[in-house]
Amino acid sequence: MLPTFILDDARVPARFGLLASLWANRHALPLWSLRPSFPDDFPDSYQHVAQAGYCVTSGLYRSDTLQHEVSDVDRLPTRDAVIVLALADAARVAHLPGPRLYSHSNNLPLYLQEGEATLLEHDTSHPLPDGHVLRIGLIAREHDQRNAYPATLDALNTAAARLNLSLDIRFFSPGELSTDLHELDEVQGVVLPGGASMAAVAGQIAVAHTSWQRNIPTLGLCLGMQSMCTAALQRHAGFEQAMLAEVAPEAQIHSFIPFADRRHRCGLLPFPAAAPFNRMPYNHRYRFNPALLPLLLASGVQITAQTEDIIEGISLPDCRFWQGVQGHPELLSRPDAPHPLFMAFLQALPG
Repeated sequence: MLPTFILDDARVPARFGLLASLWANRHALPLWSLRPSFPDDFPDSYQHVAQAGYCVTSGLYRSDTLQHEVSDVDRLPTRDAVIVLALADAARVAHLPGPRLYSHSNNLPLYLQEGEATLLEHDTSHPLPDGHVLRIGLIAREHDQRNAYPATLDALNTAAARLNLSLDIRFFSPGELSTDLHELDEVQGVVLPGGASMAAVAGQIAVAHTSWQRNIPTLGLCLGMQSMCTAALQRHAGFEQAMLAEVAPEAQIHSFIPFADRRHRCGLLPFPAAAPFNRMPYNHRYRFNPALLPLLLASGVQITAQTEDIIEGISLPDCRFWQGVQGHPELLSRPDAPHPLFMAFLQALPG
């Protein structure tokens, strides 16, 4: 069978390949992507961790059949696959045989067409809160979460739907938080997401300190967990200036340091959880400084997951919910199978 080409007009990474992912899932066909480019302000355009061990366009996060994302047309398969590419790149594959479908991704609902026929529709929005509402503070720019890396929002809303809850998600840009963090007065829980921008770390650390002190349920993902660990170290006298080496290479005390072999730990790796969540997507080059582990434990933080001397998960038992993981569980969440970490977080919210 010749490959099916899906030409996607998405202007933001969050929507590129989303309909192609759902279409390939439905037909149990391998999905390939010809890597698009996004010239605007999208720092997390390519943060979806692929099983192959590298990061691809973030809109592919709902794919269950993704094989590879490539930049070279000659590497694309010639049969038995779905291939998604930017509409602007159509001329690059004009010589390749196979049917063309068109993904219209810039308005809601998104829809996939073959000629005049609509094959698939998908609405990425979620119902507005009605009645009892749980208010969550997402410590990130709304632009990044909606347009560049949508998986965290989707995982939260997927878990809420399973629990029959309504969410009011409020975005607090880490660089624009108030000194007294009065923003947290209006929320019942906090999420510290991952991301490529180190400018978020100082704000995330400040929020981690405050959520600990106020017993506000907090979930940290990848960079968010690193911020939580750093906040725990900073509670000790003499370690107030501890910082990630990636943020401040000149700092005297580094909470997270590069792997000694300079490796990039990326892909799906074993995680101590029940199937199907016993694998976790990882994307990091830095790990918790093992020399500071006794200090981390002395703060009251417990290690919930560890691979040799790599810290994979933490919690603070004295808090209602204060947990972080080095990986990206949001990428595993699906409407029919919300990730249990997001479920537990929402169930821990007061009210």
